[in-house]
Amino acid sequence: MSRILYLPLLALALALLADSAIATESKELRTQRQVAQKERQVQKNERNSEINEATRAFREYTRELKVDYQEQVKELDTDFELRRVDLKADHDVRIAGAEAEYQKKLSSLFMRPGGEFDEQAMERMQAEGKAFADEQFALRRQSAEEFHRERIVSEERKNALLTEADQMALDEASSLGLTRKYPPILATPIGDGLTEQEQRWNTREKKEVVKLEKRNRKTVGAFRNGGKLRKWEIEKLNEDFKLTWDEKAELHALDSQQLFYNAMFMQAAQGGKIDQQDFMAKLAEINEQKKLISIEYRKIRDQNRIKRRKEKKAILAD
Repeated sequence: MSRILYLPLLALALALLADSAIATESKELRTQRQVAQKERQVQKNERNSEINEATRAFREYTRELKVDYQEQVKELDTDFELRRVDLKADHDVRIAGAEAEYQKKLSSLFMRPGGEFDEQAMERMQAEGKAFADEQFALRRQSAEEFHRERIVSEERKNALLTEADQMALDEASSLGLTRKYPPILATPIGDGLTEQEQRWNTREKKEVVKLEKRNRKTVGAFRNGGKLRKWEIEKLNEDFKLTWDEKAELHALDSQQLFYNAMFMQAAQGGKIDQQDFMAKLAEINEQKKLISIEYRKIRDQNRIKRRKEKKAILAD
């Protein structure tokens, strides 16, 4: 009888010992996990504090850097403005010379022996008027090209200067650790594996380091993409200049035609013959062509504005 009672009691004792061992082990695991969790949180807090301090120091550094280099940029702008004054004076001298020469030619026409203003004189005046208009246009374009070249030179000098500042800022960002990748602070298995809480922590932590790197890229983005953006802007200045003077050239060609018909009208006023209906139709056609040219170039500019907005966004997002 005693043997029969002994076996169940022995089994019960062993079970109680096992449960006690499991409970002890579970308590130890919980303690280890809690300690590990606190360590991870401390590491995360230290990392965030380090990043915040580095960001503050970087912004302070770049603020002073910008002040210094903006003064140098202003000096370049002043040099360009002074150069533009010289170019404007040169342009005015050329225009004045062309106008004086044109006035001499007109005077010679009106002061001819006999003083008659016949059809031959009218045709010559018409030819001189067109030549003068073409010369004026050529002089304006020449001056515009000279000014544009000086502007591009100035912009390239500023770009070189600011690219130097950008590199200094990037070097500072690197020394502060703002350009490096952050390894996630992950929970490692304790006991049989990761708990659900630890799995959630790891998921959040992986997302967190991606956000941190994006934030840092945004902090230094203006300096990383500044040179690329400025070169792009210079390219657009060249494109806009060409577009402007392509349009002006087309309009000038129509102005020359209009000048021709205006001369014909003056000739008719001196007793010549003119088909008024045809004359008015030609002028209307010229005006219509001018409007169509303006519409076409306005469309191109509007399209460029939309495309450039997208291009600029892509540069800044790089």
